[in-house]
Amino acid sequence: MKFTLAWLKEHLDTKASVETIAATLTRIGLEVEEVFDPATAFAPFRVAEVLRCEKHPNADKLQVCEVDTGTERLQVVCGAPNARTGLKGVFAPVGSYVPGGDLTLTKAKIRGVESNGMLLSERELQLSDEHSGIIELDAGAKIGSPAASALGLDDAVIEVAITPNRPDCLGVRGIARDLAAAGLGKLKKDTVKPVKGGFVSPTPIELDFDKESASACPVFAGRLVRNVTNGPSPDWLRTRLKAIGLRPINALVDITNYISYDRARPLHVYDADKLTGAIRARLGRKGESFAALDGKTYAVDGDMCVIADDRAVLGLGGVMGGEDTGVTEATTNVFIESAYFDPKRTARTGRKLGIQSDARYRFERGVDPDFVVPGLELATSLVLELCGGEPSKVIIAGKPPKANRPFKFDLGLVKRLSGLDLEPREIKQLLTALGVGLDGKGKALKAAPPSWRPDITGPADLVEEVVRLVGVDNVPATPMTRAAGVAKPVLTEAQLRQRLTRRVLASRGFVEAVTWSFIPP
Repeated sequence: MKFTLAWLKEHLDTKASVETIAATLTRIGLEVEEVFDPATAFAPFRVAEVLRCEKHPNADKLQVCEVDTGTERLQVVCGAPNARTGLKGVFAPVGSYVPGGDLTLTKAKIRGVESNGMLLSERELQLSDEHSGIIELDAGAKIGSPAASALGLDDAVIEVAITPNRPDCLGVRGIARDLAAAGLGKLKKDTVKPVKGGFVSPTPIELDFDKESASACPVFAGRLVRNVTNGPSPDWLRTRLKAIGLRPINALVDITNYISYDRARPLHVYDADKLTGAIRARLGRKGESFAALDGKTYAVDGDMCVIADDRAVLGLGGVMGGEDTGVTEATTNVFIESAYFDPKRTARTGRKLGIQSDARYRFERGVDPDFVVPGLELATSLVLELCGGEPSKVIIAGKPPKANRPFKFDLGLVKRLSGLDLEPREIKQLLTALGVGLDGKGKALKAAPPSWRPDITGPADLVEEVVRLVGVDNVPATPMTRAAGVAKPVLTEAQLRQRLTRRVLASRGFVEAVTWSFIPP
């Protein structure tokens, strides 16, 4: 799970440094694998302007450019087809290391012409696989300024290893919630507001399951947004996705990817003009197949949850959508899907077909069932903001599965199980910050786990949460209690039989040999 420091601070009001945040995350069980600061990694690279561009005398596909780096003018040989006079790009000087090419630049002659550095593509900076041309910066970029700032990549990126029991932390807000509970700032108020629909969606939603398979997709919500203008995402969204290693595609797709990482809520968008009749969730049928977004064709079976219309299978629920109904920049009417898919069935489907996707990664761990409709509202808001359009009313089939049931919780259990001696007020404050509902007076309470924490099922889980937030290092070393007086030695039945056997054999003249053990201590 990757996110940037600025992204985290959209959910968490904190002044903590990236080092403090990383240390706190590891302390509370969210192990930080890497903190990558692009400003440091890209420090040698500067904004440069191409002053003159001429054809290479000895190569048809090369150009000789005069480049202004802010401190000097240098000659650079470039093979990019988009290199031209007036272009502002990213310049790598002699001596700098280019990560995408795994090379350190030296002054060289290319087909007989001297080249002093390099104009870089996105692939050479490991920003994406794009290498058909060099990076083109905004005309207002200051010559000689750090390239990281001009690219919007001067924000530290934190990568966290999320354990399978914490699907809520596959979204930035979940991580912010844990940090706030650990005392590293204040969680900002959630601002998802309902979007008023102006008409009834002409595309109905159906759940086509029998009683035994109804858990495959218990709730399916969606809405149509018509007259949208799809195209490239704004810079802030493209930059954010690139920072965590995702490739921007178009505004509609980028919105779904953004919400998946921001709120741990996978979504899918369909070109509504390519749908036929109702859209429904059902089990697959023998002989059915579909062309997926990864360019491969997959055959489905009766154990897989599929999304289909009246014509064909459109995709695998919770795993991957289909190519035939995918959105493009020509899309004008979009249908947004927000559903809940059974984690076990999703995992089986993904393993059977060998499909890895961000959606599967989240659904098989268990997404928040109560965020189905709010996630749809959030996506609608962003679609209207970035693409315009007119939204329909939300349509919902089924209902979210029940979250974990409330259970009794004795505050004294914290000390009995962990040894931590905390005031009841402290325990309540920690658990409330995690979203746990506590009801009752005194130490005997009724606890209601939040819908985004499927791993909290009993009192011991709450004790674990308290210990995690306080810190294992703060648990005192306490000796085990024992009865007064000298304890009497107690042998097991097996030990008694072994001792008796040794004595009997020794009395008969046998000698016991004790050899080295091949089992490590």
